[in-house]
Amino acid sequence: MTLIYSCSLLPIPVLAATAIVMYRRKQHRLYPVFWANLIFQFSRVTVECIAYRTSYKFYFYSYWTASACSVIFSLLLLRSIFLTMLRGYSPLSWLRRFGYEAILLAFWGLALLVTYHNYGGRTFEQLISDAEQAVSFTAVGMFVFVVGSSVVLGIRWTSAICGIALGVGLLGTVDLVVYAMRSHGYWLSSVAVGWIETITYNCVAAIFAFYFVPKREEIPVPISVRPELLQWVNGVRGALSK
Repeated sequence: MTLIYSCSLLPIPVLAATAIVMYRRKQHRLYPVFWANLIFQFSRVTVECIAYRTSYKFYFYSYWTASACSVIFSLLLLRSIFLTMLRGYSPLSWLRRFGYEAILLAFWGLALLVTYHNYGGRTFEQLISDAEQAVSFTAVGMFVFVVGSSVVLGIRWTSAICGIALGVGLLGTVDLVVYAMRSHGYWLSSVAVGWIETITYNCVAAIFAFYFVPKREEIPVPISVRPELLQWVNGVRGALSK
């Protein structure tokens, strides 16, 4: 058993413990998307570790299938963060309903444009790598949007939301950096990439556990928005409705 394989097993008990603690505290009702993602990630790591020791073909298909599902969960988690942090701000209900989807489409279009601006001469493996880069670009862009919009609007996060956002942001950023370096000619061995991804994933699992396993008292978030920012949001809504 290799060292990297042993390290890849570490998130299994951490993810399981986090999901169990959340369930016992009824937090799975407060953060259903995040809790479902924990169950998925636990299943993913378990299946991939078994597949790695069983069959390369089984591992290949399980890895890429799980990667596609993980992308969907990342975007859903960011959307959940965005909706949760605006839940108590009734003046921003329009932004809460339509803001995330509009920015997501914009980032997705930009990611496809940047990634596939020079389509010719790519192999199938390069196309797969480019698709991952486009998805990572979108996920990181949405993370920046969620964080930036909360800062601009003066919205404070609870510790749980901070933990979810930090984990998702770290995972997306590292993926984007790795794929960008490899696609632009920087040499990274498969072993180095494997270690980077494994360490990052372990850190994300530890972040989730740190924010959810210890019992914390959430700090009340003030429900107020600066008048000038509310006026700007209403102005944007009026311009788009014309």
